[in-house]
Amino acid sequence: MNVTRNALAAVALAAALHAPQGHAADAAAIETETQMLKTLLTAIEAGNYQQFVSSGSADFAKLDRAQFDAVATQLGPRLHAGYQVQRLGDYRQQSYEFSLWKITFKDGGDDLVGTLNLQGGKVGGFVLR
Repeated sequence: MNVTRNALAAVALAAALHAPQGHAADAAAIETETQMLKTLLTAIEAGNYQQFVSSGSADFAKLDRAQFDAVATQLGPRLHAGYQVQRLGDYRQQSYEFSLWKITFKDGGDDLVGTLNLQGGKVGGFVLR
């Protein structure tokens, strides 16, 4: 599973590094991030590549379909069984702002940590580990 997640992470992180500087963590921004995270996770759960990439910037949309499908195949059933998200905060890296998330699955398996970078309402980068 690490290989496919790392492939998704590499593409998503590369897109994030081309994104302009991020946002302030006000209530409206947090709500937007939460909704976008849920949109991305719903797309992974459903195996809906088009929904996933349409949420992102042009660079983010370059994600390879096979990489997405591999991640969706592995995580989709876990997401479908139920999960909760918890916003852990923000961090800055190389002058970019990211929000940090914990995804806890109802199956009792390993949690995931996600990072999300938004640019102009679109996903600039999204990484799951």
